[in-house]
This record gives sequence, C-alpha cells and structure tokens, in this order.
Amino acid sequence: MSGADSSDEREVVGWRCSSCGQIITSIEDGWVEWLAWEDDQGKTILRGLRLIHRQVAGDAGGEHGCRYDPHEEFQNNVSIVEGLALERFVGPDGLMLLLSFVEAEEFPKEDVLELAKRVHVPRYELTRELFPEAISCNFCSPFLGAGYYLQSEMEEVLAWGRRQKKVARACPRGDDMNQRARRNAE
Repeated sequence: MSGADSSDEREVVGWRCSSCGQIITSIEDGWVEWLAWEDDQGKTILRGLRLIHRQVAGDAGGEHGCRYDPHEEFQNNVSIVEGLALERFVGPDGLMLLLSFVEAEEFPKEDVLELAKRVHVPRYELTRELFPEAISCNFCSPFLGAGYYLQSEMEEVLAWGRRQKKVARACPRGDDMNQRARRNAE
C-alpha cells in the first residue's frame, strides 16, 4: 500500500455531534443524552436520544454547549434531561445496554438502532450521511435496505464519497476507537 493509500485508512475520527455537527474526536469527549417525562398514566416516555459533545465544543452556543438545556426542557416540555457517557455504550457491555433499551420499549426503537449502528458498526458513521445521495444517484441499492448496509457496500460508498470529495479526512476512524475501547474493557 502506498503512502497515499494509507491516508485513506484514516478517515473521520469518531462521531458527528447530533447538535453542532462537529466531530467528536474521542470516546471520552462523547455523551449520549435523552429527554424523559411521564405520560398521563405515569408511564416513562423517553425521546430525543442523541450523541453529542460532553463539554462545550468550538462555537456551540450557550452555557450548555451541545447538550440540552435542562431548565428550558423542563419549563417548555416538562422533560428531564438524562444521559450517560459515550464510554458506557461501546464494547460488549455497551451493546447489551442498547439492546436493553430496545427490550424496555421506552425509547423509539429506530433511535436506539441508529445509535447502535453508529457506535458499533465499522464505517457506518463515515457513510450514513453519504448513502441517501448515493442511492438517489443510483450509485447503489443496499441489499438489506435503507439504513442497513453491508461492509462491502459501505466500502464502495466510501470510495464513491472520496471521488465526490464528500468524505472528511480529519482523524482516525471511530470504529478504531471502539475497537480500542473493547480491548480495554476485556
């Protein structure tokens, strides 16, 4: 592999923040949060699951940075802001935590599945925003359907994205960090 090719192996570091859109460059800098409230029957309802910066990042506005403003959410929506460090969602225990969210049926299932793919599937974070355009351009037709992509499809879309200059080349891949976290957890 030439030096030029090896730079292609180092793509976006980590994950794109659901609030500010900037890259979360380490597991330690990530936070997963959501909003909780009770319905009229006293059942807990969870919504707004998102992966964001733990601390204020770059030019994210306000004292809460990328995080929900707990006072505003309570005042406007009678919601409580809850969350956990991204570290809790990586590795086998993190996957089990996400699966428990699906089983509990308190979160919208689609939100939990999307977070699981973002955190646990190599290349998914790199390609998830490329696929809709690649599909609309008839570049590919995912075998498993929209939102569920095989590794070979992600490699092809990643190469297409490079040719289209749509792939950021900031830092090491998020799946590299996830693999490191799994090794540390063992």
